[in-house]
Amino acid sequence: MAEAKFEAALIKKLEAEGWSYRKDLSYVPIKVLEGHWREVLNEINAYKLTLNTMVQLTKLC
Repeated sequence: MAEAKFEAALIKKLEAEGWSYRKDLSYVPIKVLEGHWREVLNEINAYKLTLNTMVQLTKLC
């Protein structure tokens, strides 16, 4: 029961930080979770690279 309370509290905290609970990622193999996080990190990196490129271009003008 303590584990269920911890999980519920963690989900609530993460939702308060802007994350959403994904039932489709519950009880899946670790490789599925790793793939999902790889996608998330790739999106973040692409955004940062694009933003960095824009900053560098504005410095050239």
